Amino acid sequence: MSFSVRKLRDKPSATTVWAGRAAALLTVAQPVMGLYHHWKRRHNKEMKKEHRLGVLKRTLTILIAVFVALLLLAGIGKAMMSVRSLGVSNIINIAGASLPKDERGFTNFLLMGQGHADHDGKNLTDTIMIASIDPTDTQSAVLLSLPRDTYFLKTEKMGKGRLNTMYRDFRSYLIFQKGVEPEIASKETLEHLAQEIGNKLGIEIHHTVKVDFIAFTRAVDILGGVDIDVPYDIEDNEYPDENFGFDPFVIRAGPRHLDGATALKYARSRHTSSDFGRSARQQQLLGAMTHKAKEEGVLSDAATITSFMKIMSENVETTMTLRELIGAAELGQKLNRENIISMQLNDRNALYDYIIEPGGMLYTPPRNLFEGASVLLPVSLPEFPVTWKQPKSFAELLFRNRSIYLDKPNVAVLNAGAKPGSARKLATELTRFGFTVVNVENGDTEKRESSMIITPPEPDPVITFFSTLLGIEATSAPLDLPTEQRERATIILGKDYRFTPLQNLVPNLVEDDS
Repeated sequence: MSFSVRKLRDKPSATTVWAGRAAALLTVAQPVMGLYHHWKRRHNKEMKKEHRLGVLKRTLTILIAVFVALLLLAGIGKAMMSVRSLGVSNIINIAGASLPKDERGFTNFLLMGQGHADHDGKNLTDTIMIASIDPTDTQSAVLLSLPRDTYFLKTEKMGKGRLNTMYRDFRSYLIFQKGVEPEIASKETLEHLAQEIGNKLGIEIHHTVKVDFIAFTRAVDILGGVDIDVPYDIEDNEYPDENFGFDPFVIRAGPRHLDGATALKYARSRHTSSDFGRSARQQQLLGAMTHKAKEEGVLSDAATITSFMKIMSENVETTMTLRELIGAAELGQKLNRENIISMQLNDRNALYDYIIEPGGMLYTPPRNLFEGASVLLPVSLPEFPVTWKQPKSFAELLFRNRSIYLDKPNVAVLNAGAKPGSARKLATELTRFGFTVVNVENGDTEKRESSMIITPPEPDPVITFFSTLLGIEATSAPLDLPTEQRERATIILGKDYRFTPLQNLVPNLVEDDS
């Protein structure tokens, strides 16, 4: 069975449906019962037992949905600490169902945020993120964000278009052309979109969570606002109002206390920086919210929980069943909150300038090819046809080798006989794929016939990784190489070196023409 959190008034008969299922959970939800009865006594002492049980089931459901949304979207495990006092671990152990995993033992989610009902971009999913959870080996989460303007030239079932419009368009197609009920259409669209994105990146996506950003505003206000450090001045004269006009938004760099309305503007503004800067600010705000919830203990307060649940009941939708939602909390318990890797695909690719950032796999094609729209396509080698091989190889490296990324090794690339510019070219490629290159120069050593990677006296998985990836032998350091030119991984390029794009070095990739 699938689960969607909906407004109570949308389904007048929900009480009867939920009451029948609630009895099974009462024996495993004793910690929640105390909170629940406290709330009920304050709001309606005369409520009948049958209705009370129905609301308890819905309360439990929303509580778990709140947890999952905060845990995954914020990219940290702090939310789990905030709700432990409510006895969630007891519920997990008895009522939770195991979530599906891929062949590596990872559970992968598609996370999306959209405008609220009054927003001029209703049903546009302007935040799109993959969250890959490894609860065992590394106890980590890898977050990979995709820009809203990412364009799919073709898909299996959803046509072509910008990523942030595909949910809206396909859902409308199912409702108005296929006659599918709206709730079923929403669920099918979430499932199809996860499959299409998974195909592009070579990732099996198991479930989708979609959150309405209006929850941002109200949740921040319930917390009493949040304190953040604004990294740069924002002067957005084109911030949209809700009447297809503009409501200029200005905030200066430095420590700031934000209420809900300001926090939402801070999260949505993109004209001063970019979609990539906006994504970083959204993660910053969610982190501040969960931190405040933990530090001030607001998630153990009955009134706050009640208010928070009311917000989320209207703003969360997921393809998970109730038992899977409960089981998802187990993933949070196993995560090490320090083991979070955040990356995003972007257009800082160094193709036209020297600006390069991790995830720089996209570029902006001429607008006249897309009816004047600004879109992003994956960088392709060769240039035509357009393929997703580079983003797919990046995702393959990032998810499969997350222990290397968690280690954050510094890399040096030194030229010792290779063609001029080879060290810079390889360093740029490694940077695009998320590695930290701190030194690129000519090596102060004699020219060498063969390339090499310096190996330490003790075995190092980082050296093994780079040696295997690049096909370069790991061996002892040249005696004449200065210590100051050495890093955790030192790559010395000899006369035999010929640059090969990493997309051609990552194994197990499947070609596509999408």
